[in-house]
Amino acid sequence: MFDSSLILGVSATLVSFAVGYTLAKHAKKQADPSPSPTNGDEPAENVFADFGGEYKMVLVVRNDLKMGKGKIGAQCGHAAVGAFETALKKTPAAVRKWQHSGQAKIALKVENELDMMEIYRTAKANNLNCCLIRDAGRTQIEPNSKTVLALGPAPNAAIDSITGHLKLL
Repeated sequence: MFDSSLILGVSATLVSFAVGYTLAKHAKKQADPSPSPTNGDEPAENVFADFGGEYKMVLVVRNDLKMGKGKIGAQCGHAAVGAFETALKKTPAAVRKWQHSGQAKIALKVENELDMMEIYRTAKANNLNCCLIRDAGRTQIEPNSKTVLALGPAPNAAIDSITGHLKLL
């Protein structure tokens, strides 16, 4: 009447779903939904309380330094890791949302240091996580040159309000 492998397959699927659902529900109960600030400041998490949707990280690269592709990649890597490490401490919920929405990283360009620093100041004024990279000067460019600025992870709308006018690298 019924194929035993079909019944076994359906049963395994239902059991897997039930176990997954139970584990997810248990993990949600274990998470602390409201981390308390340790320095008396308002927690940065509240900045994104009303944002939903997708999250991303933006890497703003100076175009005037004429860095090679490998150098740009290395500097973007430094910025992404630095922004991630800071965000883990300051905005862990934003990091989790970013991780669950694909961990998007977008490379954009600015024409000079002045433009980059204007974006940095605006991002800081809007409580966005930032990481500004200065090069050690061992290879292609002068020591202490500001090369890449990482913003986020944060809601797309928050980042786009600051970097939406920039072009892709």
